[in-house]
Amino acid sequence: MDWQYLKDNVYFLDGSLRDIYVLDISRSHWLKWIDFINENFEVKFTYCDVAGNLKSSNQILSKYIFDYWDNVSEFVATATIMIGEIILKCYFFTEEEIENDITPNEIKSLDQHNQIIDYLKSVSKILNQEVILTTENYDSDYNRLITVNNDEVLIK
Repeated sequence: MDWQYLKDNVYFLDGSLRDIYVLDISRSHWLKWIDFINENFEVKFTYCDVAGNLKSSNQILSKYIFDYWDNVSEFVATATIMIGEIILKCYFFTEEEIENDITPNEIKSLDQHNQIIDYLKSVSKILNQEVILTTENYDSDYNRLITVNNDEVLIK
């Protein structure tokens, strides 16, 4: 793959983020994803305890995510995940989809692109789901920039 092509067509700088989605999932998918992330990456997980105190952990703690989804807590948790030097963010907005954000200007080389592709492939295989990278705030009318199904990678 040609780095200039990727820079111009996937990681172009337009002031927006790139979103990574796994759609139509369940909590069991989330638990597999959380285990994968906790086992393979540096993580900073930020959440609020029952008293509303801001806390952090070096592991994603599903209890606080599920409490938010179950309306036990009004505090949404966030995770910062390091893929090499690339910052990937997760906000746990809904249990029906995994959404990660990356900043395109952090992807500065073909090696970093390959780290993202390796992440997308791993998630696809672990969850047996399609993983897509899109422009910010994907909906069905947006262009998919990258689509991954297991080892199959389609780049726009």
